[in-house]
Amino acid sequence: MKLTSHICFFVLLFASWKSNAQDKVFLRDGKVISCKIVAISEKTISYRDTTVNATLVTLSKNEVLLTEYQSGTIYMFSKVEQPLEFKIESNSTNFSNSPEVNETREQRKERRMKEWKEKEALLPNGILGFYIPELVFGRLTVSYERLLANKSMGIKIPFSLTYDGLGFLAENSSNTSSSSTNTNTSSNNNNNNNSNNPPVKRNVGTGFITGIDVNYYHDLKPELKYYFGPRIRYGTDMTLGGIEGLTFQIQNGIFRSRGKKMTSTLGFGVGFFKLSAKYANRGTFDTKQVYPWASFTWRLGFRL
Repeated sequence: MKLTSHICFFVLLFASWKSNAQDKVFLRDGKVISCKIVAISEKTISYRDTTVNATLVTLSKNEVLLTEYQSGTIYMFSKVEQPLEFKIESNSTNFSNSPEVNETREQRKERRMKEWKEKEALLPNGILGFYIPELVFGRLTVSYERLLANKSMGIKIPFSLTYDGLGFLAENSSNTSSSSTNTNTSSNNNNNNNSNNPPVKRNVGTGFITGIDVNYYHDLKPELKYYFGPRIRYGTDMTLGGIEGLTFQIQNGIFRSRGKKMTSTLGFGVGFFKLSAKYANRGTFDTKQVYPWASFTWRLGFRL
């Protein structure tokens, strides 16, 4: 019986020593955290709890007084985020850089993404967008997008004032060419030229297009996201002859944050186009036909 009690005593003593063989983080507020220290970078300390599948926790060095590894190695930190790195061993004291304090590539990516998500959470959820390249193709477009679900989803409402921009440029080019011909040729030649090359006429007037986009965002790296989702538009496109109809597309692209206020979006979409029923009695159009459609967009956004 005595032998059994002695064996139990030593087993409990060994188990107690193993449970205490953990790294420790001593905070400046007096709290002591038992954990597994993963990495010590220039400004932060990362560790995991001793439980299974524990999440990675990152602290600023300003919050930490010192760290103690289970081997007995101790690192002390100053208030200005620069480690003094005093390494104390059982019988000697020296200064060295432990391999454990070096971050791996994956740990660095995880830390930077976590830091960015904390900053992004404080940014506004509204984005006012302007589509500058579309001005050449006869659209003055403004949109408002509201980001939801921790900025992983966006609902966007665009509004476009359409005009025949390409027709306007062609008309001016035709008038300039006609004026040049009148200056350098006789009146008979002018009549022949005008009959062979009638002047280009643009579609006069304006139209309106609106719709809705639903975008789903996936983080690629800090400040850069991939997005995809459905895009619906209905209205009149003056550049395409003033036709009215519905378009549906699946779009995808890249969303980039530029500082605290600006964003930019580059996207491409494919889908179909269907004419309005008011064209049913016109022989040149088939309102039952669905036509392929595609779009390319670039948006300059400002957070509101």
